[in-house]
Amino acid sequence: MPKRIRRQRPESFSFWDFPALLQFLDSLDVKRSHAPALLRTLASKLVTAGGANADCDTWEALGVIDETLLDLGLPRKACELLTRTKPFSTRLSSAMTSSDQSTCKMVLDLWDGHKVESVIMRHEDRTTICVSSQVGCQMGCTFCATGTLPIVGDLDAGEIVEQLLLAQRLEFQKGLAPVRNCVFMGMGEPLNNYDAVVSAVRSMTGLGQLGAYALPQSRVTISTVGVVPRMKQLVRDLPGLSLALSLHAPTQELREKIVPSAKHVSMEDLLSAMDLHLEQKTARAMIEYVLLSEENDSDLCATQLGKLLAPRARKIMVNLIPYNPTASGGFQAPKHQRVERFQQILAHFGIMTRVRREMGQDIAGACGQLALKESETAEDLEDFVQWRRRQPKNSKQMVSAECEALVAAALEVDAASPLTQEKRAKFRTWLQYSICATVTLSLALAVLARKQRGMAMAAIRAG
Repeated sequence: MPKRIRRQRPESFSFWDFPALLQFLDSLDVKRSHAPALLRTLASKLVTAGGANADCDTWEALGVIDETLLDLGLPRKACELLTRTKPFSTRLSSAMTSSDQSTCKMVLDLWDGHKVESVIMRHEDRTTICVSSQVGCQMGCTFCATGTLPIVGDLDAGEIVEQLLLAQRLEFQKGLAPVRNCVFMGMGEPLNNYDAVVSAVRSMTGLGQLGAYALPQSRVTISTVGVVPRMKQLVRDLPGLSLALSLHAPTQELREKIVPSAKHVSMEDLLSAMDLHLEQKTARAMIEYVLLSEENDSDLCATQLGKLLAPRARKIMVNLIPYNPTASGGFQAPKHQRVERFQQILAHFGIMTRVRREMGQDIAGACGQLALKESETAEDLEDFVQWRRRQPKNSKQMVSAECEALVAAALEVDAASPLTQEKRAKFRTWLQYSICATVTLSLALAVLARKQRGMAMAAIRAG
């Protein structure tokens, strides 16, 4: 594992790191029970106080003074919090908005001089924040710009929560809808920073901590390349959370080529851990699949993926992500026609499939582009959904029919294979045995019932 070079925090800490806050209250001999009301009040002040350019360096600048804490019933010694902490331990270095206003990329300066990026995505019916969990990433995914950065270290829980609060503040100051969804799909592998991520999610989703600016746990999604032990632990620690598995390939061999860390975990173990989540959830889990031209976007790949996921079709949703061409790796974005065929093949396997809307390409804020680089004048490619809406109906029907025939042919080949025939023969034998056993048991129960009725009648006559 690459060496982490982030220094340990000095005496100051992020106010939004809940375990650290509790320890600080202990050091002041202030009851921990004061923490929830304190957090709710200051979260509201942080988001709503001052104008868009208001100073956030001190609590006083946001109108939080000693009397604010005293009014909440805290003892005077708790006021030391206001001098020992700041509203944000991070600083908003820049906020760049895409030309269509749908995306805002925030660059945050951390206390030790390192930087991370997070992205606000404004959809018609919701606003989502994409947060980072590490400085850099050690997973090395070949298609991801963040994968080109060395792993520097982990964010603490407070630095993660502050990304949500900064986004809430920006949206409030602009008069826009509040953030209601959070995805851990920014810089870093969330499950490699497990404890801080779990702590941050509990704060983000705690009405007792963030009040009106908290999120339902079901609207928080953690994306992972596949840290299997942590995936299993997550089922117990955050049962209401949504999980997204970054699969990106239908076979072990191809996945190892695209995702180098896949060499350490088999596809079988990965899907077994995913199945553990599916057993506990009522909502669908997400399978993420970045489409790379002439790498993993062929009809064969789509068919292999369909066979792999079809047994789980009722509980998953595949999110196809056309490669963003300004990211790293020397790959090319697939043609829209390839994306359409891939989607249709999966659909004919009965798998819900969506193509991710391409947002923020012109500010290097799209999926796979977060690499702490200034935005280049990249071509903002036409979104697949917009392209498909323009296609004539008969063209869509023809593609759908071709893909349906392809899937049907693939399933027929499977049905004719000796392995499948052997399985069917075993199933028929088991079914015949089950039917015979059921009939025998039914007859035995009927005979027993007649005997019991006869004995009952005899007892009545004798009485």
